[in-house]
Order: sequence, then C-alpha cells, then structure tokens
Amino acid sequence: MKRRPTRRTVLAGGLAAGGLGIARLGALPAAAQAGAKFTIRVADGGPGRPISPLIYGSNEIGTMDGGAPSATLDRAAGVTARRLGGNLMTTYNWVNNAAHAGKDYQQANGPFLLDALGLPREEWTKPALLIETMHEASLGMGAKSLVTVPLAGSVAADFDGPVPPEQAAPSPRFVPIRWTPGAKAGDPIVPAVADIPQLLARLVETYGGADSERGIYAYALDNEPGLWFETHPRVVAGKPTIRAFIERSLAAARAIKRADPAALVFGPASWGATEMASFQDAPDWNDYRHHGSFVAAYLDAFRRASEQDGIRLLDALDVHWYPYSNSGDLFRTEDPALAAALLDAPRSLTEPGFREDSWVPRALPEFTGGAELGLPLLPSLEAIIAANYPGTAIAVTEFNYGGAGQLASGLALADVLGRFGRHDIVFASHWGSLDGWLGQAYRLYRDPDAAGARFGEQGHAVTIEGGPALVAYAATSEGGGLQLVVINKAEQPATVELAFESARAPLPVAALGFDAGHRHVTALDIAAEPVEGGVRLTLPARSARRYSFA
Repeated sequence: MKRRPTRRTVLAGGLAAGGLGIARLGALPAAAQAGAKFTIRVADGGPGRPISPLIYGSNEIGTMDGGAPSATLDRAAGVTARRLGGNLMTTYNWVNNAAHAGKDYQQANGPFLLDALGLPREEWTKPALLIETMHEASLGMGAKSLVTVPLAGSVAADFDGPVPPEQAAPSPRFVPIRWTPGAKAGDPIVPAVADIPQLLARLVETYGGADSERGIYAYALDNEPGLWFETHPRVVAGKPTIRAFIERSLAAARAIKRADPAALVFGPASWGATEMASFQDAPDWNDYRHHGSFVAAYLDAFRRASEQDGIRLLDALDVHWYPYSNSGDLFRTEDPALAAALLDAPRSLTEPGFREDSWVPRALPEFTGGAELGLPLLPSLEAIIAANYPGTAIAVTEFNYGGAGQLASGLALADVLGRFGRHDIVFASHWGSLDGWLGQAYRLYRDPDAAGARFGEQGHAVTIEGGPALVAYAATSEGGGLQLVVINKAEQPATVELAFESARAPLPVAALGFDAGHRHVTALDIAAEPVEGGVRLTLPARSARRYSFA
C-alpha cells in the first residue's frame, strides 16, 4: 500500500526544516500557454454560500522551518486559525512538556517543541507551557486555536534523548495517558500519568470555555493514527485496530464535551488517502469494509454514540491532504520543473473528472456521486458525511502546496484557499511557515483593499470558459461589496471577459495582487475596460488578483 514520504524531520534541538465549472481533465493546455482568452460569469444574484472565516489557518511550528517564528509570519499573513498538532503532539506530555520524536529524529525524547517556540529553559517544566504559549499567540492576533490531545497510550517522560527498543513503552521513559474523569483543575498534578481531563479542566479554568472570548476553540483527537506503528514504534508496537481506535476516540470526545461543552471535537486527523480508505489496511478492516471506507465507519460510530448520549460528539471530520506527482516530490518543493504539477494539484480537491498524475488515483476511485471515498476529495467527503453523520463539517488541518520560494507555490495555495471556501470546510491549517509566496497567498484574501474590505463571507458560484489555466472565486461581504479573486496559472498573459448575474456596476473600483514583478500583495492598476455586457480584465502571466466591485 502506497504511503507518503516522510514530511517532517527533526534536527538537533528542533524540527526542520467545486463547483466552479472549470474545464475538465488534463494539464494546462497548449492554448493557455500561448495566452488564451477566458470568460467568467459570477452568480451573484442570490445570498451566496457561507465561507468559514477559519479556513485561513496555519500550524504552530515555531522556527521549525529555520526562518522567522511561525507566529510572526501568521500575524503578517492575517491568519484566523492556528493548530498545535503534528507527530510530536501524539507523545506530548503536558505535565513536563517533553515529547517523543519517534522515527522523525532518533526515536528520541526531548524538548523539541519548546526549542522550536524559543521558550526559556527555566520554564520548560511548567505544566502545559507549550499549549498556553501557542494559545496566547493565537489570542494576540485574534485567531482561534485547535489543540491536539493524545490517544496513542503513552507520552514522553523525560528530555533524555534516544529511546532504545528495550525501553519502549511501558517503561520509565514514558508515562501513560489517562482519559477517565476525576482530577480537578486545582488538584495536585501526578507526574506518573498524563491526566488529560485534568489538563482540559486547567485550560478552561485559565481561559474559560470555547464560548468565551479567550477559550480554546477546538480539540483534535490525536494525529495520523493509521501511521502510529511507523512514526512512533516505541509507543505503538503494531498496527492499531479500528475498533480500539474508535473506542479511544469516543472516550476522549466524551471527556472533552464534559470539560468544555462548547469546544468542538475534530477527528481522526487521517494523513491521506490510504488511511481514509482502510485505516492503513488495519488488522480488522474486514469487519468494517461494509461501510465502504474507514472515514465512513468512523462517522457512523460517532453518529450512533451521539444519538445514544444525546449530544454531538464529533463536530468536524479532520483530514490531511498533500498533493503528489509522478514527476517528483511536491512537498515544500521550489523546483521550477515541478511548477506545472503544483499548479494542477488543487484540482484533485474539487474537480470532477480530473485524475492527477500520481499514485493517489490508484488508491481512490473516481467519485460518482454516491457515498464512496474518491476523487475529487471534498465532494466525496461531503457525501460520506451526509450518509453517515449529517451536520459534521470538514477540517483540513494539514496541507502544503510547495515551498515559500516559488511563485507557483503561492498561486497553487491561493487556488486551494478559494476551493476551501466553496465547500463545507470549517477549519483549515497550512503545514509550514507562511513565508515568501505562501504568505502572499493568504494576504490575497486577508489584506484589506483601499476601502478596508477583505474577501467576503458569502461565496458565489463562478463559471469559467477557456480551460483550467484560470480559476476564480467570488464573495460578498455584509456591506454588499463583491470581491473577485482571479488566478492565472499560465506562463502567458490572460484576457478575461467578465459578467455578473446581477445588475452590479461592471468596473472594479480597486485591485490588489501578486506576480513575478510584485513579490508582495499590493495595490495595482486595475487593467480593466468596459465591454458590452461586462468588463474585460487583463492579467499578467502567473499572477493572482483580487478585484473589488461596489
């Protein structure tokens, strides 16, 4: 079974670094490369579809990427949501802030997360220091926090480096986690166990519940559990079963809802296609095969438990999604030879009929409108939710579309953010620092224009003719102004004939964006002229624009 390549590597002391009606099938056509013409029609006559403000999120990774702290870059990018997650959070011990790096770095216990966030050594053993530091940074920029809590069984007991096989859990190098209720926020902390309900109680006592101004918004039920036996072999000796994982997940969800009824619960944080399909071919997959996929079985179990308890126990189906290509590794790539693959990759999220050039289409069939797991991913997940646990949202808590030093990465990421806004995504958080072109992709949506408006909260359908080299996303704000994001992926300029379903005045009043000649989102010449029935826009090669209409 195909598995992803390693994405995160620990270095010494830390971590290293729709529905849019666009053309179907294939890579960018030759006509687009020569400078094609496009037509866009915006269906702005109705109220539109709500866009969650929390799709513009990031992961708190400190200086893992070697540059400025992620919190500094997040603030500059205007992020609205932040996640504390990843492999290290599976073994993070809130009592002493130690974590076990597993295969990412020498099977070692250490202060990796503390170092990445630059926390003073004298404070390392302050309980929950890591979580509080991350959340305080979120509060300081007006962002919501998602905190990962452990389910795998054991967390790091010390900062003492590599753990040999003979010291695998259970051993003095690890302490067990406990999810049973009992300890209160003010009770003495017992170092011999990581009592998660006590952690939750302490966080609620400090910040209030999720329905308060400073509360933690949501909790994620661990991270990529289908890979535990590979990523954390000192903690999980063999492949986990679906049954045991679901039982642990339900117990944790119940404890979270007891501690903070307003907090959202996200799960299962599946790493990608094969975990979503069969929980990495779990030992008991045949017992659940009739559901069609692991995520369907997971949702069904949570629906039945929620009906029994009389409370919703799962608020968002949490998945990770990284693009792949037979041409090369797309994760954090800045290779110009992979730019075309990067620009094509977002189509697997939403576009019927598109089959990316990678192993993924062999793992996932074409989604045909039933309740099967397939491609495109987001419509498939929405159908599975509708069939198994209606009302559950989707969270994409890890994704990466290339490195910060390549313009194509910024354009691909801007495309992804637009696609998220067209589906039932409640929360999305990019993996990797929002430096360079990546931060510009966020700023395309988050920067205010000359009138102080950002990309809106009500999305409107857009139809495009001319091919997949151009994508567009439209939204209105409460005040009525319309914002249109247009991304030209081709290596030649694009001419766009634009029309609106409504009687909106055709000429934009402002434009901002980025391209090879503008490395930062900035106000630009509008480059528009009126034509019969609409307006003509001209975009440079490989560029992104956001137009404001009155």
